[in-house]
Amino acid sequence: MRLAPCLAAATLAALALTGCAGNDDAASRTPSTSATSASPDKTPSATRSTTPPAEPEAPSLQITIEGDRVAPNGQRLEVPVGEPVLLRFSSDRAGELHVHSKPEQVVGFPTGTSSEELVVETPGVVEIEDHATGVVVAQLEVS
Repeated sequence: MRLAPCLAAATLAALALTGCAGNDDAASRTPSTSATSASPDKTPSATRSTTPPAEPEAPSLQITIEGDRVAPNGQRLEVPVGEPVLLRFSSDRAGELHVHSKPEQVVGFPTGTSSEELVVETPGVVEIEDHATGVVVAQLEVS
């Protein structure tokens, strides 16, 4: 009869140890679970970046003027209606470009390097002409 209480005590002790072992496993899993749950937290913070997404660059046209030589000469460039075109100048003289759009526009430039934005609001082919030489620098296909 003494054997039954001893077996009962041994069974309870074994269950208690198994329960503790289970808790140790749970405790050992807690950090890995936390690490696993920490990585999803990192992903959203990476998507919540304060840097705005890169926007597509506006079309640009490099214009080089040396005396009466003007480059480019008649280059075609596709441009969306109402979107800016960046005109980048490198010139040994001040001058102006005539933009044969509707309404017509004039873009002035100084000696040296500079840049100006041009916006065309009416679809069609628009010529950009150097006033001093009459050279058609570019044709914008505005659509």
